[in-house]
Amino acid sequence: MKRAYGKKELLAVVPLSISTIDSLEKKGEFPKRWYITDKRCAWDGDEVEQWLDERKKNSPEEFGGKKPPIEMRAYRPMSSAA
Repeated sequence: MKRAYGKKELLAVVPLSISTIDSLEKKGEFPKRWYITDKRCAWDGDEVEQWLDERKKNSPEEFGGKKPPIEMRAYRPMSSAA
């Protein structure tokens, strides 16, 4: 291990919320944290980089998630600038 990420460093590297990371970690889909002290945890930087590389490699060409229907959008009138 060459680098350990604390929570702030991890969030700067991985563009996910900490709650999403916690959820993925509990499912075994994200590298496990380890504890430096009773109150301080860290993630192995090599494992995090490898996880990001795997995600990139397995990323689909196009977004396959659910998109909201455009015709259902509610538009609010813009107020004129003063």
